[in-house]
Amino acid sequence: MDRNTRLALVLSFAVMIGWMMYQSQFEPAPKPPTEPSLEGVAQTPQNNDLDPIEGIETRSQSVATTPVAEVAEKTAAVAPAPPTGVEERTIRFEEPLYVAEFTNRGAGLLSWELRGYDTGKAGGRQPIQMTTVDEAFEVTLATPFSELGLGDLSNAVFEIESEDHSGVAFRYRANGITVRKSFVLEEDSYSFRMRLEVENASDSEIVPEFAIVWPATQREGEDFKSESIALLHDGKVQRNQLSSLGSPGFFGSLFGGGEKGDPEFIGEIDWAGIEATYFLGVLLPDNPARARVRVVTTDARKSGAAVVSFDGVSLPAGQSTDQELRAYLGPKEPDRLEAIGGETIQSIDRGYGWIEPLVVGFGWLLRALYSLIPNYGVAIILLTILVRVVTMPLTNKQMRSMERMRTVQPKVKELQEKFADDRQKQSEEMMKLYRAEGVNPLGGCLPMVLQLPVFIGLFYALRSSIELRQAPFVSWISDLSAPETLFTIPGIDIPIRVLPLAMGVSMVLQQKLTPQPTVDPAQARMMMTIMPIMMTVLFYQFPSGLVLYWFVSNILAISNQLIIGRRMRQASA
Repeated sequence: MDRNTRLALVLSFAVMIGWMMYQSQFEPAPKPPTEPSLEGVAQTPQNNDLDPIEGIETRSQSVATTPVAEVAEKTAAVAPAPPTGVEERTIRFEEPLYVAEFTNRGAGLLSWELRGYDTGKAGGRQPIQMTTVDEAFEVTLATPFSELGLGDLSNAVFEIESEDHSGVAFRYRANGITVRKSFVLEEDSYSFRMRLEVENASDSEIVPEFAIVWPATQREGEDFKSESIALLHDGKVQRNQLSSLGSPGFFGSLFGGGEKGDPEFIGEIDWAGIEATYFLGVLLPDNPARARVRVVTTDARKSGAAVVSFDGVSLPAGQSTDQELRAYLGPKEPDRLEAIGGETIQSIDRGYGWIEPLVVGFGWLLRALYSLIPNYGVAIILLTILVRVVTMPLTNKQMRSMERMRTVQPKVKELQEKFADDRQKQSEEMMKLYRAEGVNPLGGCLPMVLQLPVFIGLFYALRSSIELRQAPFVSWISDLSAPETLFTIPGIDIPIRVLPLAMGVSMVLQQKLTPQPTVDPAQARMMMTIMPIMMTVLFYQFPSGLVLYWFVSNILAISNQLIIGRRMRQASA
């Protein structure tokens, strides 16, 4: 192998790793906005000054204003004074699955803690918190309603109209306009119904657009490392990772790209909100065709919000209108997501559509094995063995082909030396040799290619299964969904991880035992060193469940290669 080829191979691996690290920063560009049909509904022309999300500023633009102050020029950019005698209150609901707190300031959600899920941090039990706040957004599900001319209602103090064990209703009245927000909790579920109503008893026409703000701020911990503002638009999941909000991304930086604008999606919005690897917090509009979502950056690479709104509809004096939505704040458990509907099941990353049946099948098989032996580490090992058994005809064919290639290598070397100055003649003679010996030089490649869908399916099944979250295996491997650490080197804080290192050693051993279809010493050395090193570095940050699968698969491949090699040598003796 010449110098240029070796350089190209190394660069290819570098680009592959860089792509895998940064691919989550790039989302498909939204389709050009198309006006949804509003047949049979009275409309007034849209006024830009009444856009519920216009005026949201960002700290990344060095604007010292509150981003949630969506107020037109003629409206004071502050929250209106609370009604006389109304004080701020927090309404708490303690349910079997969660503990929720609503507040009458902004009539929004203050906190939503999951009882059955813990952060896993040292220092006592810390439930998973599904909401975040910062200087820009004080509550989740705030509704500015700036287009009504009442001020910024996202921070206004509402009256509590009613409350009981199943929910709470808030009301705000001013200038002849009444805004109601009610939340009804659903039994044995992580969901609730949200209803917004506007009554117009004023002397003028208004155009409510029902903007609802779902904020997200970057936080520490494995659970929210890849937290995104996400939505299902026109049947496709759009993810905007918090760590790349407002930035051009990796390749954009390379080519001099500036800050990204805030993307907007119009119509066919099935759900929108926040998501992480194993958790989802979203709104599901009852009328997806008339919904729109704008992803707002409030602090580049750190925080932002999904602003869900609807097409403004003219509301004359003396009339009322409303919007209803459903909200889900809980784990990505497939059964629950299927029950909630709205294609929320698509929030589970199962790879490309053509591989999804394999991912679902492997996930089911993993849970079935766990029901027999309640240890997901053991279940992964058993699953790896089953996959190896099923694919054994293909792998055996590949290994036999490579063994036959090794037997003809001395003759290949002779031809290479004999026709060193005539590459065409050399190729012709080598093909004659292969035909005479019954060897297919590509015989080992096709079975390997056919196994790729199996590996990709297993990869996504192990990565997306919430059952692996905080699932222990043995001793120091206490969470199969996160990288394991035996200990950290003091002073330099480098973690020592046994599984990736053992996997690297197994790859070196596998390369030694695998017959190489080449006699080029440089290429052989490269396969012996660079590949294991690159894979070890790559897998060092992978969840331990994935590394366990790869390591066990390598051990099984080594054992199989030893058996086949011995049998073929005995048969030829």
